[in-house]
Amino acid sequence: MKLTKCKLGELVNVTRGMSLSGQYYSEKGELIRLTLGNFNMNGGGFKKNTSKSDLYFTGPVREEFILKKGDIITPLTEQSLGLLGTTARIPENGKYIQSQDVALVKCKPGKIDPNFCYYLVSSHSVKQQLSAAAQQTKIRHTSPEKIMNCTVWVPELQEQERIGALLTAIDSKIELNCSINRNLAA
Repeated sequence: MKLTKCKLGELVNVTRGMSLSGQYYSEKGELIRLTLGNFNMNGGGFKKNTSKSDLYFTGPVREEFILKKGDIITPLTEQSLGLLGTTARIPENGKYIQSQDVALVKCKPGKIDPNFCYYLVSSHSVKQQLSAAAQQTKIRHTSPEKIMNCTVWVPELQEQERIGALLTAIDSKIELNCSINRNLAA
């Protein structure tokens, strides 16, 4: 398998979310603001944030910040060690708002497979680069530019598609087994 060395920015665009004014936080509403609590620290993936009750946002939101099912997101702030480089996929269309602590990773068509990209951004290599370049000491930060500046090795697109499909199938099977175990315990 031939691997090509490149910068993530050659394969994806990464953008920061919008600043959301706290005056519009609510316990009810239509749109939910994404927070760092939406990232599963144990293996990555999206999780429902249960740490706050005022997760809805009732203020004005530009359409570009309302995410679609399958969009890939990654944190820009590390409130827990190892959070930078974690990825999640948006589970529903038109329900979640991208806040300023969350980056949206958009694949460039024909350059990278979205499933492969999801795992590449959360790979050990990318996480190490983000950690080394993170700013601050207590709560560390990264930026879309630093994410796009990470060096990666990628196979040809057809091989990416095969690898991405396999990893996605494995994750789906793990989630199904976890769901079965939760139901059995109940």
